[in-house]
Amino acid sequence: MKRTLLALTAALLATPAMAFPDKPIELVVPFSPGGGSDVSARVFAQCVEPILGQKVLIKNITGARGKIAEVEVRDARPDGYKLLWAHQGMDMGLATGRSDYNYSAFAPVASSVAMNYGVFAGASSGIDSVEALRAKVKENPGKYTIGTALNGFSHFAVLDFLDAAGVNLDDLRTIPMSGDKERIVAAIQGNLTLVPVAVGSAAPYVESGDVVPVAILSDKRDPRLKDAKTAEEQGVDSLFAMYFTTFAPKETPKEAVQTLADAWIKAAEQPDCQKELARQSMTVAPAKGEELDKALAKRYERIENLTKKFHLTDKP
Repeated sequence: MKRTLLALTAALLATPAMAFPDKPIELVVPFSPGGGSDVSARVFAQCVEPILGQKVLIKNITGARGKIAEVEVRDARPDGYKLLWAHQGMDMGLATGRSDYNYSAFAPVASSVAMNYGVFAGASSGIDSVEALRAKVKENPGKYTIGTALNGFSHFAVLDFLDAAGVNLDDLRTIPMSGDKERIVAAIQGNLTLVPVAVGSAAPYVESGDVVPVAILSDKRDPRLKDAKTAEEQGVDSLFAMYFTTFAPKETPKEAVQTLADAWIKAAEQPDCQKELARQSMTVAPAKGEELDKALAKRYERIENLTKKFHLTDKP
């Protein structure tokens, strides 16, 4: 009997551990279906599934400007099967006092997708370039408006752009408004002048002639709007893409994080994946390990600097 037990124990010890992942992975998106965060996650999930050999299931958890989803993943079992798909909005929460954590509360897996962002105006505004914007605002201070989600991504993006363009924020009126589509419609109706939105959201309205691009906040022109100049081309140093990074709970085993990171980077390198993302005005932005850590720290520093410069706060 003793020999039998010893043999059984030895056999069990010799059995290799089950390879990770051995079941579907849940990728939590902090926003509603149909938006940029959701679309980017769904496109990328399809890219990475063949590499992982498992399904990547998208779960949309909305509320509290992303905080409910972030906390769910932060406090989840650290086994690599529940991940967060997030952009710099999480850092903006800490910088403005809306939350008490940022990316450092998680184990960063990999950055994979960047969404092109831009500043647009209603076609009737007469503002179709940085030069026109400067001239119009100087001529009529207080007349023109900006629509943004206060202390959200659109707000930080347009503040960075206006500051770099030398446009005095006090000469513009800021109107709180969430949602790319809502801001674009308001610009078309003449209720807003400037709207910072994702290029993919604005592209159909640019093509129809209802809105015009003022500046694309990327280092290259967007393939969907080839005639739209970047801010850089107009002498304005403002790059503000929305970077989507995947995070795991803090104590997730390093081996699991590495497996996921390798798969994420490999997926981002696939030409078919890049083509599909380009159709959505997105590009790949692969980074992991030390490179990703440095990028995350640099992005947070930039957000913190803007918060201090413009006295942004969500504190009571």
